[in-house]
Amino acid sequence: MNISSVSRKNAFLGNITTAVRNKAWELCQDYETILDVCCGNGLFFSHSKKKTTAKRQLVGIDRSEELLQEAKNIFQDNDIEGVSLICGDAFRLPFKPETFDRVVCVNTLLNLASLDIIETLIVDLMRICKPNGKLLIEIRNQSNPYIRLKYWMHSKRQKFPLRAYRIEDISSIFERHEFHCTRILPIGCPVEFIAKAFLIEAGKT
Repeated sequence: MNISSVSRKNAFLGNITTAVRNKAWELCQDYETILDVCCGNGLFFSHSKKKTTAKRQLVGIDRSEELLQEAKNIFQDNDIEGVSLICGDAFRLPFKPETFDRVVCVNTLLNLASLDIIETLIVDLMRICKPNGKLLIEIRNQSNPYIRLKYWMHSKRQKFPLRAYRIEDISSIFERHEFHCTRILPIGCPVEFIAKAFLIEAGKT
């Protein structure tokens, strides 16, 4: 893959970020219509085939015009076709209910400051999932001492905090809104306590 167009390589190509993105794509099926929420520079779709069918709609949405332009450059550099990019707000998604087979939001919730904000986002992501669709999100693991220390040190150096969350809190959000977790995959280590992140797949009950 040609990554010369990727900015902020430490962030977008970090070990956890890359592992989460790769595992998320592995869970996607060839026939699914997919929305990547907060798609940034589009690296999630870098695994896509060069051409997609009309039935398999691939869409990315992000509020940063700069990152969306970077995504276009990455797609061009790697001959990736068939991905639609939209400039928009993840909390005001411009899609009708039950639009997508799979709604993906990874490497994002660590930037959200509270569970209340996460719940607001998840509810709208569930809204646009088809009845048999799947939601795929990821959190950094609050139980991991390394993650807690790393994010604490980050908060001392940077103006914006990074947040880790507990899997139980996210599961509770799904249960309150009649979704259930179909898969919980530890990232970085198979031992859940010291996993660096969790990839969570959920569907309607």
